[in-house]
Amino acid sequence: MQNRRLIFCGASEFALPALKALAAADYPLMVISIPPKAMGRRLKVQDNVVAQAAKELKLPLYCPENINSDESIREIQAFKPDLIITASFGAFFGKRLRDLCLCINLHPSLLPLLRGATPIQTAILQGFDLTGVSIFEMVKKMDAGPVLMQRELPIPEVDNYSSLHLKLSELAAFMLLDFLRDPAAHPAIEQDDSLATYCTKIEPSDLEIDWSRDAEAIHNQVRAFSSEPGARSYRQGKMLKILSTSVSDEAINGEPGTLHSTVKNTGFIINCGSGTLLITEVQAQGKKQMPAHSYVLGARLEPHELFGS
Repeated sequence: MQNRRLIFCGASEFALPALKALAAADYPLMVISIPPKAMGRRLKVQDNVVAQAAKELKLPLYCPENINSDESIREIQAFKPDLIITASFGAFFGKRLRDLCLCINLHPSLLPLLRGATPIQTAILQGFDLTGVSIFEMVKKMDAGPVLMQRELPIPEVDNYSSLHLKLSELAAFMLLDFLRDPAAHPAIEQDDSLATYCTKIEPSDLEIDWSRDAEAIHNQVRAFSSEPGARSYRQGKMLKILSTSVSDEAINGEPGTLHSTVKNTGFIINCGSGTLLITEVQAQGKKQMPAHSYVLGARLEPHELFGS
């Protein structure tokens, strides 16, 4: 399939390893992404990372407002693709688009588990010790098409969203090249819809730490949102992102959300609804990320001080 013409659709960092792998393999390649939009604190209009990479790699780039419009279909048809690949693109592919050629998606879960937009965060939130990547044929129903290829990936306790996201994106790139070498070696296997689970968009409320919960659950919440956007609590009315934790062996000595103790050169411990949690990395409002023991030195924490909204 080395001479087949490929279209790659993506809009976030998850897509970058696959895009760069295709470019390095010298496939005839066109990139589709989303139009520039306002980003960052200053809301400067700029390209997303995939569009930036396409320009740096000197690849043909198309950024339509609507991937299913007549204009988009004509643009895609003109390239005469043999295969369309999507990875973290976020747009629905209508029937006219899917009928042009085989359309596949790189999805970071072991489908039919965790269909939807946030499979990496959700796997960590739910305490999974195993996830993976699925390559599947796109159909009308979200993430429900026949699976062409699937690989597992363990989730070590030390992984957070950022580290797991990188591992899965690199695995997806490796799998894509393997698939393209011999697509016929990967027959389509229908998903069992009765086993399907779903994940939803992350809401601001999902980032708020409820200290009345179990310490293990809060630990997984911190991992799922680190390092961006960060699980968060409040101290003296100011937001405090909690970026790295571990479940402590210390017994509870106060109400949920109260300071249990500080640990020299390590951080501080907070009482939870069940168990206690050692905080090892934080980001105070308006400050940079820092080790929790550095935060303790300047914060002047009070015994049994309460954290929360």
